[in-house]
Amino acid sequence: MQESYDHYFEEESLYQAISRFEDMIKSNTILYFDICEFEIIIDYYLDLHNYRVAEEAVQLGLSQHPNSTEIKFRLAEIYVQAGKPAKGLRLLKEIENVEAVSSEFYLLKGSALNLLGRKEETSAAFDLAINYSIENKDETIYNIALSYINTRRYKLAIKYLNLAHEVNPYNLAVIHEMALMCERIDDLNKSVEFYKKYLDIDPFNDNVWLSLGMVYSNLDNSEKAIDAYDFAIAIDPRNITALFSKANTLVNMGNNKEAIAAYIEILEIEPDNAQAYTYIGECYEKLEFYKRSVYYFNRAIEIDENFSDAWYGLGLAYFHQDLFAESQKYFAKANNLDPENSDYWFMLGEVHRKLGNLEKSAEAYNRVIELDPNDHEAWLCRAELSFKDNNDIKGAIRILSKAFEYNPDASVINYQLSVYYFINSQNKLALRHFEKGLSVNFYEHLEFFPEIPNKSVKTLSTLISRYKNLSNLGL
Repeated sequence: MQESYDHYFEEESLYQAISRFEDMIKSNTILYFDICEFEIIIDYYLDLHNYRVAEEAVQLGLSQHPNSTEIKFRLAEIYVQAGKPAKGLRLLKEIENVEAVSSEFYLLKGSALNLLGRKEETSAAFDLAINYSIENKDETIYNIALSYINTRRYKLAIKYLNLAHEVNPYNLAVIHEMALMCERIDDLNKSVEFYKKYLDIDPFNDNVWLSLGMVYSNLDNSEKAIDAYDFAIAIDPRNITALFSKANTLVNMGNNKEAIAAYIEILEIEPDNAQAYTYIGECYEKLEFYKRSVYYFNRAIEIDENFSDAWYGLGLAYFHQDLFAESQKYFAKANNLDPENSDYWFMLGEVHRKLGNLEKSAEAYNRVIELDPNDHEAWLCRAELSFKDNNDIKGAIRILSKAFEYNPDASVINYQLSVYYFINSQNKLALRHFEKGLSVNFYEHLEFFPEIPNKSVKTLSTLISRYKNLSNLGL
């Protein structure tokens, strides 16, 4: 009971101090605060990252209490948090003799030194922070880890997070940060392990279930991802991110009908969510229910006429119905809204080619390649446009030779370039690229083999047999 009263009075003191300080600022007057009140006020604004007001409170505090090391320490903290570690360190040196036995002092000193890249001094200061930390040692070590995370020294951060976890296995902040760090360094299985540890302690945290689902998605474990998203949604049925993640995972699994149901749940919560309408339209487009897809894309546009993906979706729906003039109009609209989107340019290239606008088609494919030189399909389509539509084999070879410079290990580029070299009777180059393709992806050659002139097929049989044997051996 006494603890409840103490907590109440602490909260009341916090509120009163901040309220008086803000009233003072509004009325442009000066009021007196004791040192403890200044500490409360400064800490409050530091937590909000409002360094300007925090520094105002410090300056007022020092004018009223010029010898207060507590307030000077807060000023050093402001400097360090605001990215001025050298100024913070100079101020800490002034008060070091008074504050030398404080864990908080050495934690702040270590953080300043860490930002300045003084590694050995940083380590020594952090060691002292841990040594002087009697209570809540795990929190001190956790804050050291955060300092190393801020300077991207992730191995050291993980070392201290592990130490903090050993000191207190139930510190949820440490467990959560460890899970995030494992994600960051791409140790996804370890990340799953820590998210599970977190949920063993706090099983009703919907955002942690959501994070676990995302890690499972990155591990291509869609079923476990869906289970995790379902737990998040069960805890908070209005968790929009979890609903979107579940629906998107279902789409990736090819379960478009189930995905539609999940997107509809989002619309029940947010009836004007243009993205959800667009995704439903995409699902119906994949299911080849084009009239329904057009309806949902139009609903998205009614909500947000500048939502480019909805215009693009309309273009796809009409394109798949061979209504190319309509399709081109919608692709152009999407492109005008987002001219840096390579997907929009690619489909403009496709639809212009269908309409016989070969020059515009070439321009569109060229723009895709400018935006994304690793887009293999755009290179192939641009080369095919030269070869099949313009009967320019040398032009096609020039294009794919350039593609090869950007994508030397892309099997499709090598195979198609080989085909063009065979057609142009440049057999040595053709064999070289065909072999390169076989070394990267053996079975993909079957897609390109029918394009090779009959007179050249025999020269490939030995080569294919050799790589087939290597492929069967798993080499």
